[in-house]
Amino acid sequence: MVVKQASAPKAYFNITGLGFAKLTKEGAKLEYSDITKTRGLQKIGVETGGDLKTAYADGGPIESGNTDGEGKISLQMHAFPKEIRKIVFNEEYDEYGVYKETQGKQNNYVAIWFRQERRDGTFRTVLLPKVMFTNPKIDGETAEKDWDFSSEEVEGEALFPLIDNKKSVRKYIFDSANMTNHSGNGEKGEEAFLKKILGEEYTGNVTEDNGETL
Repeated sequence: MVVKQASAPKAYFNITGLGFAKLTKEGAKLEYSDITKTRGLQKIGVETGGDLKTAYADGGPIESGNTDGEGKISLQMHAFPKEIRKIVFNEEYDEYGVYKETQGKQNNYVAIWFRQERRDGTFRTVLLPKVMFTNPKIDGETAEKDWDFSSEEVEGEALFPLIDNKKSVRKYIFDSANMTNHSGNGEKGEEAFLKKILGEEYTGNVTEDNGETL
């Protein structure tokens, strides 16, 4: 038998292309609205690993299997724009510029996606179709000497969407290095992938939070 040689892995050097969309419907299919991309992503972590469970017999382990486990996501932003705050945290201000966090207020379920880029030009895009985030913590500190820029951090949980009559998916990964269609054009492949998940409302020139198109 011939021993296969794995290709040398390429490390990721940049994260970009952060996007959010409000999950509006589950069931027969998932539907999204308010598809918005933003800048300012500093750090993100996704953990969807479960636990190993082992069966024992005849004095030793004979079989193992892994559970789905909880899907944890941590997100650090330079700052959350108001458009993203409305989509993710259900944070709306009245005409007087006042936001009220009422008792029992719930954040929205959202899809989140981001791109990890490699130096050779290939990239992978990770999409979680159903996530709920905590509210960002409010911190404040005065710079003593030099400029001291703030950042905002939130945590969330990635869930399995409710899909009728089929297994739901908690995490999607598109990798342009593994794509064989679209004539090897990673940008076209990514757009087709995102449109398939988010719906026809998604286009490559989606709205950014400052009103411009990307």
